[in-house]
Amino acid sequence: MAGLKYELDQWNEGVIAFDQGLYEDALEIFEPIADSAKIHFNIGVVLTTLGDFEGASAAFTRATNLDRFLAIAYFQNGVANVALEDYGKALSCFHDAFLYLRGNMVIDYTQLGLDFKLYSCQVLFNRALCYLELGEHDLGMTDMWRATREKQTKAHDMLDQALRDKGQDCTVFTVPQGVLYRPAESKVKNAKKKDYLGNSKVIAALDAKDALAGFQGKSAWQVQMSGPTNVAAVEEPRPMTPPVA
Repeated sequence: MAGLKYELDQWNEGVIAFDQGLYEDALEIFEPIADSAKIHFNIGVVLTTLGDFEGASAAFTRATNLDRFLAIAYFQNGVANVALEDYGKALSCFHDAFLYLRGNMVIDYTQLGLDFKLYSCQVLFNRALCYLELGEHDLGMTDMWRATREKQTKAHDMLDQALRDKGQDCTVFTVPQGVLYRPAESKVKNAKKKDYLGNSKVIAALDAKDALAGFQGKSAWQVQMSGPTNVAAVEEPRPMTPPVA
């Protein structure tokens, strides 16, 4: 029990450090307790924020090795490889993300501590962009057309214009800023919070103008913070909660 409490406390402290912008500190806290898919996913988010996309891809791969049903980790692995311009590997990751949606149009991760809903149209759209980058025009346009047919929120209306533009100058969908797995508040409400800003310096200062992700001129923040994906607050009927690994 003491071990579980320690890991919960460390998990919470890592989240606090991340929220304060102390990304290196967050890594140092997360790494010793990295024995679950959730923590490896968090490490991937931190490394993405720092611009270490190779490290992020490795972390997301470790997450899916521990939980092969974790569609969101395949999805973010794909995003990391888009940043690396490895569209073949990104395509494979988006294939797997779509596979582990298991025919559902949305997976709601909120109950597991990740404030995000992953929609099938987002996965299809990202996969379409990879096909187009690889010269597979017919497959890319087919996926893009399918994405428009699976729109779920107002934010997804941009898919219609993307289809008309045949994917030109489009952005990838990704998990937005600050979204990582967090422990349940009921379990950490009595935990003592630390102020890391009192003894550490901010590792990275991020410019608000770096708000969109694309295939050209990508910064760490541009790939991590694609605007159209911030749809976690939109309620949808009968979302599916993934199984706990």
